[in-house]
Amino acid sequence: MIEIVILYVLNKYDSTIYKVGRIIDELFFSYLKTSTGTINPALKRLEKMGCVECSEKMSDGGMLSKIYSITSGGKKHLIEELQRVELNNPYHVINNAKIALYCSDVLSINELLTFKENLLNQLELYKIKLERGLKNEYIQLTDTQKKTVEITLDEVNGLIKLL
Repeated sequence: MIEIVILYVLNKYDSTIYKVGRIIDELFFSYLKTSTGTINPALKRLEKMGCVECSEKMSDGGMLSKIYSITSGGKKHLIEELQRVELNNPYHVINNAKIALYCSDVLSINELLTFKENLLNQLELYKIKLERGLKNEYIQLTDTQKKTVEITLDEVNGLIKLL
């Protein structure tokens, strides 16, 4: 998901690594917290793939800065990744769905339809998994555990309604 977020940021702003991190913190404040240690390797991977390019620029203070920008291939990759986003890890389903939805404004109407259909299918499957877990007679959930799953189920239903 970090690569989608970085490409999303670079689609809007050419940035240094530091600025990418700052923009992510500002835009995705309720979904994601990153560090340079996460951003730098992802930028290197994206650069190697031809999704971003780097130029060097002298700052007003006389420091050499690397400025990253998205390429046309990077824009295409961002759209492709959003359309086929996978919510595999139950721990991250809701958060990653929110991040993907947040980034979906870069999609055309047709791309958005594909994106929403994919996301909706995955959320529906996760919803079924949660409901089955609540009804599983072999699992003895405490009231707190049941309530926790019900809260997650409410969040999933909210995202489904949004789509």
